This record gives sequence, C-alpha cells and structure tokens, in this order.
Amino acid sequence: MKQLNFKQLLIGAFVLTTGLYSCKKDNVENLQIDPVAGKYDNGFFVIGEGSYAQNSGAVSFYRYGDDTLNIRAYEKENPGKILSNAAKTSTLQFASIINGSIYLMSKVNGPIVKINEYTLKEEARYVQEASNWRSIIQVDGNRGLVSANDGVYQIDLNTLAVQNKLTSVGALNTSEMWKRDNYIYLLQSNGAKIVSANNYSLIKSFSNINRGFAQTPNGKVWTSTGSRLIAIDKNLDTTGVALKVPIGIFLFDEPTRITASTKENAIFYHSGKTIYKYVDGDVSSLAQPFITITENPFMVYGAIRYDKNKDYIVVNGIQGYGAASTVNYLLIYNASTGTLVKKVKYGGDGVTTDFTKIFFNDLAIFH
Repeated sequence: MKQLNFKQLLIGAFVLTTGLYSCKKDNVENLQIDPVAGKYDNGFFVIGEGSYAQNSGAVSFYRYGDDTLNIRAYEKENPGKILSNAAKTSTLQFASIINGSIYLMSKVNGPIVKINEYTLKEEARYVQEASNWRSIIQVDGNRGLVSANDGVYQIDLNTLAVQNKLTSVGALNTSEMWKRDNYIYLLQSNGAKIVSANNYSLIKSFSNINRGFAQTPNGKVWTSTGSRLIAIDKNLDTTGVALKVPIGIFLFDEPTRITASTKENAIFYHSGKTIYKYVDGDVSSLAQPFITITENPFMVYGAIRYDKNKDYIVVNGIQGYGAASTVNYLLIYNASTGTLVKKVKYGGDGVTTDFTKIFFNDLAIFH
C-alpha cells in the first residue's frame, strides 16, 4: 500500500475543508427565504362585508395576544385589487379555508377570489356578469361545490371555473354546506338536503330546518329550526332539543349562527347580546346564557365562531348602524368557562360617518 506522508495529509484536509466550506457557502447564497413566512400564521382572519357602494369587503388579521387588528390586510398584500365588483355594490359574505387557500364569496355580482392562507396573495379570481354567491366546500381534491341564490354548482377549486348546476336538488336559494363522510349537507330555502358526495344524488330531505351546519366530536351534524336544535347522527336519524331562547334571525346570504366545539360535544349560538351553549344530552346547560355581552351599546354582527386552535368563542360586533357602525369590537371568550379573554375596540368615534372605518365584520375563520 502506498504510504501518505504528513504533508500530503495536510494538503488533503485543506482541500476537503475548502470544498465543504464552498458547498456550504453556495447553499447559503442559494437559499430562498420567504420574507413573509409567519406573517399570517399565529392568529385568525376577520372577514368584513364592506359598506355598500362605499368600500369593498375586507380580510383583516388578528394576531393572538394583540390589542388591535391588521385592518384590510388583503388590500395591503394585493395593491390595486378589491374584494367586490368595480362599483363596490357587492358585499363579501362568506369565506372558507381549503388546502392552504382562503376562498372568498361575494353576493350581488361579486367575484369568487382565492388567496394564499399564509401570504394573502391572490391566486385566482372568477368573475361572472350576474352572480349571487353564498358558500363553498371541498368535496375531494380540486372538486368542490359552491352555493348561490339559484342552487348549487360544481367548481374546480384550483382554477375557480364554475361548472354544472346540481339537478338532484332544487334551483333554490342555497346557503351553508357541510361535508361529513360521504354525505354533503345543503341548506336551502325549503329545508335541508343531504346528497351523496360521489354522484350528488339526493339521499334525504328535512323540510323544517332553516339553520346549519356545525359538527361536534361525536360525529353529529347540528342544524336548527330556530326554536329547536336538531342533531343528525351518522345514520341520518335526528334528535332535537327545545331552545328556551330561539336562535336569532338568519338570512340565507349570511353565515349561519351556530358553531360547534372541537373539544367537547357542545353547540354555541347567539340571540341578541347573549350566547348560549348546549352540551349534548344536558338540557340544563340551556337554562341560562353561557355568555352575556356587557358592552353597551353593542350588537353582534354576523355570526359567532369557535376557534379550535385556542378553544375560544370569537365575536364581531358594532355599536349600531349609521355613524355608530364605525365603532367596531372583537371580543374573544374562553369556550370552556365563558370568561372574556380579550376585547379589541377599533375604528371611529361613533359620531362621524367615516366610511373608511366601516367594515361590517361578520365572520372569523381559522387556520
């Protein structure tokens, strides 16, 4: 075997070290760093309708623990773009997070817009001359459904191309949708429908249901008649419980007013300034409000929502209409105890009608 002397070993070590350093240096120089990583991850999004013909809908961001909101974060990330039609006569009503993207739905001739969940950069937009969108769900992969005032359409979640209308259910005003296992639940103006996720064939109808949907950990999908909560189990059988205080008025172009915990088998709903919590099987849990909002004047705007990341109930509200709608609130409560965790007050003075401070925030959505 050829023997290596000490000098040769030193030279070899130098070459090896230099090569490793060079590779390391090249890797560092070629590393692609996302400058916005984490910018919109540790918190949730607040969706606002906008003010008719004055300003467009808004996507704002609340970072956990902050005392304010990042207002109109979408517009900051997409200069020159708005979440409405050009006349700002469409309003942003619904949003859902699917596969790393936020899908934003506008009514009255507004667009469907898809943005990145973590950067808020716009990824796709679908504009139709006459439209009235309600909500959107994923069926599987890029196959989705979008509801509208005239029925339910198939949609490609990648391109946002709206396709055929479902013929298995009526061409009726359709609001919220939900998917559990191989079933898709649809809320229409003449009741709730369940269709197959495979071929969209009609499986079951419920004529008296006009609010929904939410799902508890035990697999039940919850709906309501207004005066009763209705649970649909995995066999599609129903049980109900009478509500001492009915769920507030719900219109089909608004997010539904019930939400469910992922920690316990509990449903939340609001009526006026009170929030009720029904623990499945415990009628006594409805005897009194779980939360009573003490701000005055105050009105809940839109729908309360459960935050599965923190076990919170998130409430958006305003002082009232007109100039009072410039005074905005974000209230966050512990969903297990009902205690107030955070109050954020933002916007205007409640006296001056400043449309830049009017958002009509009506929905929170979560990673």
